[in-house]
Amino acid sequence: MQKKYLNLLSSIFIILSTFIYSETIYTGIKYSFRNSLYNNFIVLTSSIERKVAIFNMDTYKIEYYFDNVGIYPIVSFLKANKLLVVDSVGKQLILYNLSTSKIETKKLSSKPLSYKRIDNIIYVLDMEGNLYGFNFNLETVYYYKFLSTPDYFDFYNSKPIAFYLWKNEFDIEFENEFFNFNLKTPTFIVSKYIFDTRGGKILDFEKKKIIETQPYLSFGLLWNDELYFASMYTKEIYKIKNDKIYNVMKLSYQPTNGIFFNDKLYVLSASDNKLIAIDKEVKIFDTGKFPIDIYAYKGKLYVICAENGEINIYKGE
Repeated sequence: MQKKYLNLLSSIFIILSTFIYSETIYTGIKYSFRNSLYNNFIVLTSSIERKVAIFNMDTYKIEYYFDNVGIYPIVSFLKANKLLVVDSVGKQLILYNLSTSKIETKKLSSKPLSYKRIDNIIYVLDMEGNLYGFNFNLETVYYYKFLSTPDYFDFYNSKPIAFYLWKNEFDIEFENEFFNFNLKTPTFIVSKYIFDTRGGKILDFEKKKIIETQPYLSFGLLWNDELYFASMYTKEIYKIKNDKIYNVMKLSYQPTNGIFFNDKLYVLSASDNKLIAIDKEVKIFDTGKFPIDIYAYKGKLYVICAENGEINIYKGE
């Protein structure tokens, strides 16, 4: 398809807000680049510091704090009174019982590369192309073997799909078949759309159709049946509708993550320490250092600032 960029919002006012945030929580854990959400809890994991903290959004308190966790914990997930940690370098899963303080481990045959939570199953892809599903009792409840050794995975129509980076022969694997769409770095999928983050392409996997866009794609969100996405290279927000790309907003900062909340698009700029609210007018808020994740809960936004261990809490408008 020939690229088409159409202006969507032509008269938007930009406001640098003097309102900073309603409250800042210092978590005692830095470099939390991979985090997860469970009910009213944010689970922070620092691979470098080997720490995990569980923050309660109702009480604004760190309810649990663990140090010396594994060798290189990459992510942690919570379910009721159980905390499951994926330890990449240690090639293991670590299960903490928050009620009894009991700790269990499960050794993995190969180093875990990628992970995903669906309901209460934690799926882990290892370096050998094995995809396991574990419950919160460390039991293996799912297994799938890919044909080769992918870098990332997800599920499409409830079936595993694999993504291969920098491969000339193939880039996608699905239902025991390789596909080559000439993608450089297919990294994640939103609904039917596969993002080539470095190459600047979006693949409609259902139609097997490539949509050419800009490189260094950072996130994708479905909103009102339309796909919104961002390019860190152009500092722009776009959307796809009827196979056409519409220009939504040109920003002054690199967009790195985003969320729709109260019918507005909120965008993080990790490199510039900003939260940007996009509606009929644009409001820009300062954050702590390197805002990496953003969550919505009970009318408020929670921004995780990875480098200085802050959670900035913003009131919804």
